[in-house]
Amino acid sequence: MTPTASTLRLLPCNENFIPEIYNIYNHYVVNTVITFALTTPPQDELVQSYRSVMSQGLPFTVALNDADEVVGYSYAAGFRQARKAYRHTVELTLMCHPEHTQKGIGPLLLKKLIEILRAPEKFPEYITRQRSDDDRVKAVLAVMAVDETGWKNGLGLRDFYVKHGFEEVGHLRKVGHKFDRWIDTRYLQLDLW
Repeated sequence: MTPTASTLRLLPCNENFIPEIYNIYNHYVVNTVITFALTTPPQDELVQSYRSVMSQGLPFTVALNDADEVVGYSYAAGFRQARKAYRHTVELTLMCHPEHTQKGIGPLLLKKLIEILRAPEKFPEYITRQRSDDDRVKAVLAVMAVDETGWKNGLGLRDFYVKHGFEEVGHLRKVGHKFDRWIDTRYLQLDLW
């Protein structure tokens, strides 16, 4: 059955979902410039990423269809987390199963992620540790590759984020090289407070 926004369930991620997330991610590594990864990392690396997100007190959400298959996921991770002054800033990741794009899954995942980041105390099932007021999330960044061969000449994703309240704040030219071409990135930001 083709999932629609009304038949999806959004749940906190757990390690049991990692194999399906891995398959989605692998598709984008091998076939697109959405990620600048050139090879798919071992599945254990995704497990470590998941655990890192959880240890930071940040959300990791999956979208399931009626057959309990993962059709999308989103999470927030600390931006340049080695530098403590960035503690109020996170970078989001959002991916949909390639057979289930343009079906309303992305907006649901994005809205849920923002809702949790704005009021984490209301979503204890998604947050393994509460962040203090001193490291409360203020800014959410979306860093996107511009695939000029893609949706709206690569700017469809930018328009998606702008539609959801993000503002474009940066444009880096030809900073990635994949599939024998140079790729730009754009930075978009949403302030939560």
